[in-house]
Amino acid sequence: MPTPLPLEVEQDGANVALILAGPTVSAQDMEEAVVTCGEHMRFNQACNFAFDLSAIEYLDSACIGALVGLVRDVEPIRGRVALVGCRPNVLFLFKSTRIDTIFGIFEDMDDAIASFSKQDSRW
Repeated sequence: MPTPLPLEVEQDGANVALILAGPTVSAQDMEEAVVTCGEHMRFNQACNFAFDLSAIEYLDSACIGALVGLVRDVEPIRGRVALVGCRPNVLFLFKSTRIDTIFGIFEDMDDAIASFSKQDSRW
């Protein structure tokens, strides 16, 4: 039985920071993180989610589907999904699949959270 993904979640108003421990993330791990986001949307009025991936050395390509699904869930409520601290190989995955254009990609969490308040800008 795989061990659960260590996930730290911090919410401040509509913004949620999710810090994933590494070094790898499976599709199931990411699905569980996305479910956590859904719970914050339903029960805590969250709409913006920033995933800190700085500890992740390998991201299963199937994780992209879970993240894209979250983007679809937050768009109707004008929410956003940001990725923070991506290592080069993880960033390459996002760029090679060309979905880096639907996520904000930031070096640090503060910049990602600040971007959520800029209502008129797209990544």
